[in-house]
Amino acid sequence: MNATSFPYFVSATDADVAVILGTNEIASALAVKLRKGGYHVILTHEPCPPVLRRGMAFDDALYDDECELDGVRARKAEDAVHLAEIAAEDACVAVTPLQLSDLLALRRIQLLIDARLKPATATPDYRHYVGLSIGLGRHFKVGENCDLALEVAPTHCGAVHHCVAQQPCQSAVGRDDPAFSLAPARGVWHTALEIGDPVARGDLIGRIGEASVRARQDGVVVGLARDGLLLAEGSPVAEIASDAAHACRGLDPDAKHLAKAALAAIRGTAKRGPKAAPRSR
Repeated sequence: MNATSFPYFVSATDADVAVILGTNEIASALAVKLRKGGYHVILTHEPCPPVLRRGMAFDDALYDDECELDGVRARKAEDAVHLAEIAAEDACVAVTPLQLSDLLALRRIQLLIDARLKPATATPDYRHYVGLSIGLGRHFKVGENCDLALEVAPTHCGAVHHCVAQQPCQSAVGRDDPAFSLAPARGVWHTALEIGDPVARGDLIGRIGEASVRARQDGVVVGLARDGLLLAEGSPVAEIASDAAHACRGLDPDAKHLAKAALAAIRGTAKRGPKAAPRSR
């Protein structure tokens, strides 16, 4: 982007803007690949499910923490002026609490990727409002709710089938999987641990109210919900890898491969102009 002003950002046609729904490790790997590929990238925050693999994600940027992955930094953008400033920076992406509807009101979005790993009931069709719409997960169908669809492992990011803060969270993470610890009740999550800490089975990971959450196997903490979050019952709060050598920081290898495949698919798709909005019946 060759200008930094807000008017330029909202009206420029020579700047391709990509919006990624989600701030998990998959969304973040996509953001890195797209930024290096020339896109100006905006990641929108999704509060539920909580991001666990924060050492591999840009999620903490939303709380003004320093985040950098593979040479690309992330900064929080609270409004359109901040978005314009970040778009003008080299090797930087924006993480924002703004919703997609807010961004669509600002300017045309050339590329939209839904990396939230939400259930089929939460996959609206945005094809008529963006240049190219991509969905991650088996519930996305080309020609029905996206232009391109990519499959992804359901255990990534603690993917959920249904998650509302006031209701139990139906996590795709198996309750019998000892690698994951789940919130025993709805409440504010507190933990003193850090990603990368070693734990033994039975060690205290954190608390929600008076309820304790303990490690279900020996290993190292590779995923941990941020302290202070309000979580629904059943939300994944921690991921313990039994292999002490398991990576917990930097780009997730699987997500990195997915991002590479996604960029190749995007470049192989002919660019198209704005689609006509659907007529109301």
